[in-house]
Amino acid sequence: MASTLELADVLAEITRGLVEDLYAALARIWLLGPGDLCAECIQAPHCPNRMSCLHLVASAGLSERLDGGHRRVPIGALKIGRIAESREPVCTNDLPGDPRIVDKEWVRREGLGSFAGYPLGFRSEVFGVLAMFARRALLEAEFERLGVFAAQAAVAIKNARLFDEVSRLSRRLEAENSYLKDEQRAELPAGIVGESAAIRRVLTDIERVAPTQSTVLLLGETGTGKELLANAVHEMSPRLGGPFVKVNCAAISPTLIESELFGHEKGAFTGALQRRVGRFELAHGGTLFLDEIGELPLEAQGKLLRVLQERELERVGGTKPITVDVRIVCATNRNLEVEVAEKRFRADLFYRLKVFPIHVPPLRERREDVPLLVDAFVRSLGNQLGHPLDRVDDTALLLLRSYDWPGNVRELHNVLERAAILARGRIIRPEDLPDLNSSSEPAGAAIQGALKQQVDSYERSLIAETLRQSGGNQSEAARRLHVSRATMLYKMKTYGL
Repeated sequence: MASTLELADVLAEITRGLVEDLYAALARIWLLGPGDLCAECIQAPHCPNRMSCLHLVASAGLSERLDGGHRRVPIGALKIGRIAESREPVCTNDLPGDPRIVDKEWVRREGLGSFAGYPLGFRSEVFGVLAMFARRALLEAEFERLGVFAAQAAVAIKNARLFDEVSRLSRRLEAENSYLKDEQRAELPAGIVGESAAIRRVLTDIERVAPTQSTVLLLGETGTGKELLANAVHEMSPRLGGPFVKVNCAAISPTLIESELFGHEKGAFTGALQRRVGRFELAHGGTLFLDEIGELPLEAQGKLLRVLQERELERVGGTKPITVDVRIVCATNRNLEVEVAEKRFRADLFYRLKVFPIHVPPLRERREDVPLLVDAFVRSLGNQLGHPLDRVDDTALLLLRSYDWPGNVRELHNVLERAAILARGRIIRPEDLPDLNSSSEPAGAAIQGALKQQVDSYERSLIAETLRQSGGNQSEAARRLHVSRATMLYKMKTYGL
């Protein structure tokens, strides 16, 4: 009974043990369960409470069927139900003459002479009945032995039930965990990939500020995905139903930036053949994303400040003020404080924009997201190029993860696109990657030579960071890195740590 924790196996072992060791002609177990078959149960007329009854769960000997007339027994009915109700064992050596026996013909036909039953319980809980029929009279010692057997059986059943419950809860927890992870990924704004603490902090900030009307300033290096995050601010805001209008301030000529932002009237300047609605008006009721705000000319900065303060604008060549309801999100890869100090950016505009600044981490600060980004890019590139791709091999992935990515996510995408074109099969390998240390030429032998240097550099930084997190405890650091302490000491010596 103790050799397994599977409930069905435990129950089968108990009934089989009674047949083989106590020579029972028939051994059965009933466990307390809900009233589930009341409409068809022949014992239903004798059932005082249809909320629960005894369920036949195991049988050995004369019959292993569990679907007979005694598959459900009401509490208090028949011998089995009375044992459960009274919590007292029952023994009789005169089955043919016992008034509690209903089916006398069955007893005579099978030559049965005795019956014994014990309640199955643990501490104060009774959860079932163990019973046996024999073709001989049961001795007092055998009846007592059955009691010991029943007590052990109850413990085994309780343990198996607890194990089953733990397993069920564990499976549910795993399913919920998987569901929550899927939900977490599903809740990431479109295009944003990552589970690192760094990107989670950014998304937490966005979730907090998005429902407000506050201006958001996204600060970060080029290629970090500031436009995607700006779109996330819009998607999570009450303005979701409104337009999301983008302006790249660096891509528009200084002479045309005011016309782009605020619009112009017909004849306002040479070539203005008709009225033009500016980006602010187009974004009315929605969000205006001003990318590379640090590139905005000084004169346009003054007019932008007025719009932010007054919530109204005038088209170029116009005289009538136009009220706009626009939420501003800005982004820059410049240090605006330095730009202000050097008089290239207005201090009053800077402080107006810096209501809620968010630092967007570079890819080198969220290396754990590289495999996720690589996986997402490989799938999309395979569809885009019509060249099915399965994955990036482990060596190439380690190289990609150890590189510092000055161009960040955009550079990673470009490198993978080139590699996807060069790949000869469905797997991107190191030789398909450019030499990330020198040029965009194919790596070939050069990348194999650079690989060890890159891997060593990454391994050294990983060990150093783990030691720092472990407070210098080498054994703890070795445990976290899944290596022996001897290996840890060797690596520390090799890297001069």
